[in-house]
Amino acid sequence: MQLEFSYNKGDVLHALRYHFMQRGEIKVFRNTLMILLLATIAGYSFNLVTPGTLSGIAVMVLLLGLVFWYLLPISIYNKAATFKDNIQLRYSDEGIQISTSASDRERSISWKSFYRVVETKKFFFLYRDKKSFFLIPISAFKTEDAYQLFSTMMKSKFSTSY
Repeated sequence: MQLEFSYNKGDVLHALRYHFMQRGEIKVFRNTLMILLLATIAGYSFNLVTPGTLSGIAVMVLLLGLVFWYLLPISIYNKAATFKDNIQLRYSDEGIQISTSASDRERSISWKSFYRVVETKKFFFLYRDKKSFFLIPISAFKTEDAYQLFSTMMKSKFSTSY
């Protein structure tokens, strides 16, 4: 089967946010910041923390949240030329073949190169490792049957990680 698509910036940014927020170290960092903020608020309510300290920690948590929610996905999006290109993708039982409008070369990747697939409402995330993945938009499938066929194939090939 063959798909042709280009990425929607808003959808890709949302997908990148999803990816980052699922990472273990980001979850630990986010939870640590929330505990710090809650402890500071509790300390302030018992007059153990000054208003300046409460304000400083609240601003710090807000700024770090903005960095993870906006700046990190935007910086990744801007660095990756793939997200701004037209993609031609062919898939079969052996793997996928990817080419772009900017390159005449077709790149073949075996399904064995991927260790995990995650399906969301708008994308298939094909993970090569914990940090690198390839996005296939669900909107690239012309029919519901084509989408269901691909989804079923992914579930059969990656049943332990799906």
